[in-house]
Amino acid sequence: MKTQNLITSTVTVLVAAAGLCGSAIAGTIRHDRSDTQYTNFANQNQFASVGRLDMRFANNTFTGCSGTLISANWVLTAAHCFENGQQSLAGAGFTIGGRSYSINLGLQNGGWASSNRNATAGADIGLYRLSSSISNINPATLYSGTNEDLQVGSYVGFGNTGNGISGANTTSFGIKRAGQNTIGLGSRLGYSNGILVSDFDDPRSVDPSQPLTRPLNLEYQLASGDSGGALFIGGLLAGVNSFIASTDGGLDSDYGDISATTRVSSQQNWIRNAISGLAGTGVLNSLPRTSSNFGPTTLAQVILDESEVLGDLSQPLEIVQDTWDNSEPVPEPTTVVGGLLSLGGFILARRRQKLAQKQA
Repeated sequence: MKTQNLITSTVTVLVAAAGLCGSAIAGTIRHDRSDTQYTNFANQNQFASVGRLDMRFANNTFTGCSGTLISANWVLTAAHCFENGQQSLAGAGFTIGGRSYSINLGLQNGGWASSNRNATAGADIGLYRLSSSISNINPATLYSGTNEDLQVGSYVGFGNTGNGISGANTTSFGIKRAGQNTIGLGSRLGYSNGILVSDFDDPRSVDPSQPLTRPLNLEYQLASGDSGGALFIGGLLAGVNSFIASTDGGLDSDYGDISATTRVSSQQNWIRNAISGLAGTGVLNSLPRTSSNFGPTTLAQVILDESEVLGDLSQPLEIVQDTWDNSEPVPEPTTVVGGLLSLGGFILARRRQKLAQKQA
């Protein structure tokens, strides 16, 4: 049986329709590579937009996730990073480039709740708005193509680590790591194509007749705490780290386990529509709060002691309801008029050209 787990930073188990699911951590590595190779890779400028998220809940418990800056004051992360059992989210902070920023607003994709929090449905995605803008770090650019299948991708996050033989340990959250893998569409493993997947290949068992069994130099597997972090393809943000799965019954991020991310290209219109819709609403004090009565599903997140938390999580945080869809954004009226005028001018020019040719 295939088992799965959301990859936030606690160590409980999520039961989903496809089996056991668990949230992602910050990556296990090849047993024959040094951890320094992965941390150095993560600290390259191309991954500067990925930061650490710390959350405070109503019962004064704390969890850790990862997130990616996608504009001066918006962070893309996983929807399940907003939750810790039935406790409502009370505060959050984002640490990036050596500085911590408070968060004043959060939004989960509505498909997360409507799918009964099934990560395989491809809606495990959410947005946090920072209280102040970040000007010294370039935001990530969203992947908008459809050719992610069989591309080399780079996972980035702050989760737990270990290696392919031992699996991940539960006390290593907070260090940024990155590694690579060959990415496939979710349908390759029986999931929705709203997610992207990879498997953790063992360098000791390569099949020469099967090139995809050969691990990459920095082959990588997501683990707890990596939740909400990034999958980059060709320098573009292609996935949001969501869950891990296993065929051996153990969700420990060892060789053979599977990493899964929510596919950004499938949600890019929702992301843009939500940010555009929220941009003109000021501090959003009038918007309704979502219900804190989360379902009985438990999520595997990284649980932190208060002494381990970064940043000030005391600022009130508004959770707003998702009223935005994933349709193509409607062009501004001036753009439509301009386009029609341009089209009319083009047609008129073509008619004049044909008339001139006939007269000649």
